[in-house]
Amino acid sequence: MKRTIAILIFALLAVDAAAADTYRFGSQVISTGDSEGRLRQVAGKPDRETPIESRHGGLEGYRLEYYQRGKSIQFEVVDGRVRSITQIES
Repeated sequence: MKRTIAILIFALLAVDAAAADTYRFGSQVISTGDSEGRLRQVAGKPDRETPIESRHGGLEGYRLEYYQRGKSIQFEVVDGRVRSITQIES
C-alpha cells in the first residue's frame, strides 16, 4: 500500500514538472513565466487582446490571442508575465 502511494505521488510530481506550457513561433519559444515584452517581441501584435477581470471587478491582466495555421493560441498575461498558454483547434 505504501509503495502504491509513493508511486502515485511520484507520478503526480512528474506530470506537474512536464506541464510547463510552451509555444513555438518560428525558431523561438515562448514559455509560461516569460515577460509580456518578450511575447510581443517574438509573436508580434496580437490578433485580439481581451482584459481579464479579477474577482472584484478590477483589471487582473490580459488574454492575448494569435491565429496561426487554423488554430487560436491564447496567452494569459498577469503581472507582466505569461501565466498560461492555451491552444484551441478551429
